[in-house]
Amino acid sequence: MDEPWMNKTLPREVAERQRRGESRSIARLRSSLSTAHHPSFVQLYYALEARRTSSTASMVVQFVSPSPGAGVSTVASGYARVAATGRPSPVLFVDASCRANKSDFAGGTDTSTLIEAFEDGGALNEAIVPAKNAENLLWARLCSHPDDLLGLGGDRLQDLVNLLGARHQLIIFDSASIERPEAAALSRYCDGTLLVLEAGVTSHLQMDAACKRIRQFGGLPVGVVLNRERRALGGKAVQFA
Repeated sequence: MDEPWMNKTLPREVAERQRRGESRSIARLRSSLSTAHHPSFVQLYYALEARRTSSTASMVVQFVSPSPGAGVSTVASGYARVAATGRPSPVLFVDASCRANKSDFAGGTDTSTLIEAFEDGGALNEAIVPAKNAENLLWARLCSHPDDLLGLGGDRLQDLVNLLGARHQLIIFDSASIERPEAAALSRYCDGTLLVLEAGVTSHLQMDAACKRIRQFGGLPVGVVLNRERRALGGKAVQFA
């Protein structure tokens, strides 16, 4: 005997309702992001999300500059705030500058670094705290000195990144200049590295050299943000490879 007509059509109707509901949800999210955050950071967020190969897999993004003073932390934190909006699980923002508490999101000075917690065999949660002045965002410090990262070794660093990826869908590394060996070494373990350039200061030669250095270390440069660009709305222009 045939099944009732309603049982045949209901899955299609449910799917269509879900599709319309998801479309409205996405539209509301885009509207709220544009209202609450700078358009350049929203553009950056969607450009990076488009690179995801899976909606459920974790993504690790590194922000660096060819030279110091380009405003990497400003761009990374602006992106982090947008990414945390409306996300079901918190975003993890990692200060990978190997300096003490330079981030606006910084927790207490007595918080362990991720590498310290990892090396001690303790829970990584001990090194992760809610970010200051932000919602749905967690903060951690990767290490307190470059030697801590470089001395960890590639396999152990990969293990640490894998552990973080198993717990967080999006991980953001706010790194120092790519000239620094620890920043270059970290690029290998990220899904992509984004270069922050200072308008009128960073040269094409510096940008090309930075991309070359990232590739030499096994990393993947995925785009650039031109910071402090007066012709761009709010001083930022985004370009992706």
